[in-house]
Amino acid sequence: MHRPRSHRTAFAMRLGALSYLLCCLALVSAISLFGHAIYSENRELAFGCLGLFGLTAVLFIVYRAMAAGARCPLCRASVLTGSGASRNRNARRFLGSHRLRVARDIVLKNSFVCPYCNEATRCAVKPRPGHDGSAR
Repeated sequence: MHRPRSHRTAFAMRLGALSYLLCCLALVSAISLFGHAIYSENRELAFGCLGLFGLTAVLFIVYRAMAAGARCPLCRASVLTGSGASRNRNARRFLGSHRLRVARDIVLKNSFVCPYCNEATRCAVKPRPGHDGSAR
């Protein structure tokens, strides 16, 4: 199982995946609540949905900022954003999305299978040879 080399990459993977999942959840709930607010003619709920749309925009900005640094340590492809490369033919999806599967696996299992090289990656930093972790 492969591991990222830096703490920043592991942190970017976790925060990018979490913000992507929360962004998707906030967008779906905002759209459904806004439809309910229009149907029931509830103005207060409609204004609350506008705040939820604002939260979705903030989560999307955090996701884009963090996902740029989340790369597979083996093939160096960006796993949380589209890289334009062709995906492996054995790559699996979750609800029709490769990105959603990667984000789900990072948050729930702390590891994922890269959709480009189809290799498992653990979101823990690779230990450096010759370093025991103590400061000198």
